[in-house]
Amino acid sequence: MAGQLQLKMKKISEGRLAWLNRQVQRQGLFSRREARLARRDINLGRVRAVLKTSTILIPGVLVAERYEHRCKILDVVEQCLRTLAHGDSRVKLDFSRVQKIYPGGMLVLLGALELILEIYPGRVAARCPPMSLSAQLLRHFGIADKLGVSPQFSQPTAKSVVEWRYLTGTQAMGEDVSDLLNSYRQSTNAEIPPDLFSVLTEGLINVRHHAYPSDSSIPPDLRRWWLFARYVEPDAKTAGNLFIAIYDMGVGIPTTMKQRLEKGEVVLNLIEQVVPTGNALDKALLQQAIEHRRSGTGLPHRGNGLPEMREFIESTASGRLYIVSGNAQYSFGPGFKSGSTSAYSRSFPGTLLLWSLPLKSKELKA
Repeated sequence: MAGQLQLKMKKISEGRLAWLNRQVQRQGLFSRREARLARRDINLGRVRAVLKTSTILIPGVLVAERYEHRCKILDVVEQCLRTLAHGDSRVKLDFSRVQKIYPGGMLVLLGALELILEIYPGRVAARCPPMSLSAQLLRHFGIADKLGVSPQFSQPTAKSVVEWRYLTGTQAMGEDVSDLLNSYRQSTNAEIPPDLFSVLTEGLINVRHHAYPSDSSIPPDLRRWWLFARYVEPDAKTAGNLFIAIYDMGVGIPTTMKQRLEKGEVVLNLIEQVVPTGNALDKALLQQAIEHRRSGTGLPHRGNGLPEMREFIESTASGRLYIVSGNAQYSFGPGFKSGSTSAYSRSFPGTLLLWSLPLKSKELKA
């Protein structure tokens, strides 16, 4: 790299160190050796005079609905962490080959980058072609400056960028989501199904409760969630659309459901009287969480969010629902008579939900 950079590394807190240890034990994004090196260098607070830069190519297609593409995004995150675990290294993310960006793929990458930038401040940069969608999205979502992306060549102008709303936080999301959805409700001319917004809010809050239970051992400042939303107003000729994407790096829906299964709070409806294990159990429990109405809290107003989100999609010709968590993915949309659940060998860190509902204009009354 040109010139030399002096960097005083951030001392990690006890809570973050404990969380990092648990990520190793879970075999999550950190490998045992990488985490050991990261703990050593961060705790020593060493000053490095020269940092070696490693360039990491971002995949040409950022999409999360397909397993093979999702794995490429996780590969980038893991490669980034492996490199940064060495105290004398920094990373440059190269977005020059990115051709297509989808909300789910961008959200997964963005969430991981935000945590990485917090753990390794000043050691990650990005290279984006001037005024590319990558550069504009990084600026629009607030991390361009941290990655050294020039404001001159990254101001959001593309419609496909500025249409997106972005929320993130560490606390209960109910108020933020309600405010966002209410802003859509107040300005829309679409036919909004009854209770749509209350069901959405409930479903998204439930996803977060699956991620970070009240007794979660994850430090509060790391119990993060990230949300994209886009509303397209329908007109007389073209259908509108409401799209929601939410991502967290929590324990995941299958893990929470396993705990409830052990306590007898949920019962699997099995065609074959054989309780699945491993990835097949993740698959069965994810389907159970989405297709069966049951509240883990015992409260009558809880537990109906995800199944009802699915029912809204079922009532349309082109709506879609994807949920990825643990070793399983649930898909429902055009061409599906019922939900399709798949199991995969590679575990996904946390939960990603993608929900898309077409909307029609209100009919004018005579």
